[in-house]
Amino acid sequence: MTAVIEPLHDLTGSRSRADRAVRPSGVVGHHRPWRQRLWRWSVVGYAGALLAFAVSLKAGDALAGNAVLMAYGALLAAYVLTRIVLAGLYRPDRTLVADADLPSLVIAVPAFNEAEHVEDTIDALFRVDYPADRLRVIVVDDGSSDDTWERIRTSSARHPQLDGLRFSRNRGKRAAMAAAIRAAAGADLVVFVDSDSVLEPQALRELVKPFIGDAEGRVGAVTGHADVQNPGTNLLTRLQQVRYFAAFRVIKAAESRFGAVICASGCFSAYRRTALLEVLDGWENQRFLGQEATFGDDRALTNALLSRGREVRYQSTAISATLVPDQWHGFLRQQLRWKKSWLRETLHLVRFAWRWPVLASFAVYASVVFQLAGPLVALYSLVLRPVFGDGSPWLYLVGLQVVAVLYGLLYAGVRRSPHWWGGIAYAFAYSAVISWQIYWAMLTQRNTSWGTRAAAAQGQDEPLAIADVVGEPGDAGLPLRCAPGRRTSAAVGVLLDERPPVPDWDAASRRDWAIGLLALPVSAVPVMWWLLGH
Repeated sequence: MTAVIEPLHDLTGSRSRADRAVRPSGVVGHHRPWRQRLWRWSVVGYAGALLAFAVSLKAGDALAGNAVLMAYGALLAAYVLTRIVLAGLYRPDRTLVADADLPSLVIAVPAFNEAEHVEDTIDALFRVDYPADRLRVIVVDDGSSDDTWERIRTSSARHPQLDGLRFSRNRGKRAAMAAAIRAAAGADLVVFVDSDSVLEPQALRELVKPFIGDAEGRVGAVTGHADVQNPGTNLLTRLQQVRYFAAFRVIKAAESRFGAVICASGCFSAYRRTALLEVLDGWENQRFLGQEATFGDDRALTNALLSRGREVRYQSTAISATLVPDQWHGFLRQQLRWKKSWLRETLHLVRFAWRWPVLASFAVYASVVFQLAGPLVALYSLVLRPVFGDGSPWLYLVGLQVVAVLYGLLYAGVRRSPHWWGGIAYAFAYSAVISWQIYWAMLTQRNTSWGTRAAAAQGQDEPLAIADVVGEPGDAGLPLRCAPGRRTSAAVGVLLDERPPVPDWDAASRRDWAIGLLALPVSAVPVMWWLLGH
């Protein structure tokens, strides 16, 4: 049960995209509201029954005599309860503002060997609904060895307002982000969007609302909501779909109640440029254990702002979608990299989080306990206690099943989605495999390779410079080895009026709903087995 609590990064309001999008025929959607109501009440009823069952387990009796496990269980229960309650109290910022008062933005997109996706990202950015005279896009090619730069140049023919920078060699995502920040002179906000992410048309207007509503100027960053863009690829992407929802709509929503979101997701986040300039040099040149920090840029940048008393908030109505790994090899490497950055940044976070409100700081220190001790508690409960003591492993397994189903039901109820069962599978996969990576991350902390991306091997000793430019991006703080760019005379904003509808990447077929409905009674089998056996 314990191992499903994890450092959720990066990865929706009470009214989700599924509620707003036009659903294909055969989907339980707007044209059959009674089905939606039936589904919602079925989910709520089942969740209530599971909660009643969890209380009836009397885990305290089962763990009597083991003070450590009893304390751990109480801590876990308090953490889960406070996260759910705070997430339930969360409301996105609804500040209204006229177009003339919107802040000026620079959207910065770091890209490395992203030839397959970078054009789609650029096209999607220019379909957002935001005044053209207040919007610029800078794409930084971090010395790619594929056709990324050629795709950027091709995109500039369609979008004359696009600016681009090409590094003379691969330097790392953090250097690309820093160059974009420096080149964004004159902008109020800098928005970071991963090169494999796309935005909903209203995403930027929604993302800036917490800044506008912040009369005291304390908000340093706002992170939007990230969904999975490719959930239907295979089982692995389905599992991540539910995980991303919980990461943002539960964890980040709860943290946002105190302005203490501990990781502004790299998928889609905005920063005050003045706040970025205050921490830019230290963040760009960060080192840990004698090694250059080459990953965890979003968490490190968030930490730098939080440590200076800035607030970081979550805006559930600012929605993006990101491509997630669809192969286990790439997924596990990504998770290992994230755990390494979590370890590094947590050492910094725990030194100042105690200054926050009690519930905010409690979550930080409790999550540290869960991350470091969770796998050992699972080992003790499933192996050591049954083999060398008189305990049973079934209590832990059934408890894990109940927590996993509740996670899935939360997704099912809010999103009205039949794909809720992915939360069950992910919880067990996390407990069995992913949670144990925390110890390997400790042992390999000095290995700073990305794992999921191959760095360019040539020219690593050459001085970093700008090798090519598209448009007029401004001074990136690096030597320029090419002629300065010049923007074309094409009218800015013409393409903003050609907005095709946002694809519904979470559409559900009749087969999906059949599986989702069947999963309800199947998921109750372990609980029924426990009740009949006890």
